[in-house]
Amino acid sequence: MSRSLISCLPWLCLGCLLIGGSAALHADDVDAEGARRARDAGKIAPLRSLFDKVERECRGRFVEMELEEDDGRWTYEIKLIGPGGDVAELEYDAADLRLLEAEGKGLDALECVPPGTPD
Repeated sequence: MSRSLISCLPWLCLGCLLIGGSAALHADDVDAEGARRARDAGKIAPLRSLFDKVERECRGRFVEMELEEDDGRWTYEIKLIGPGGDVAELEYDAADLRLLEAEGKGLDALECVPPGTPD
């Protein structure tokens, strides 16, 4: 496990415990029950799967995550602090965890944002 994820693991675990392990949510987006229903219906992948993917593929430290639903499309938006201290926001399709968009400075330092990814 990377040192960056280990350092924020207690906060991630607390967030998962508070909502029953389904997803950490931003208050203005989707409530915990809505996230559970979407996960149980197969509309979104479990949050743990996203954490595992980002830990495997990216060099950065989690600082925030949101789950959003807009017109039936579910997305996870995460903020990472890259190795140089730059903040990046990555948006993933919540169903298949495909990277949809990336914004921020130093994206190439994260090593998980392919060239040509929309911003």
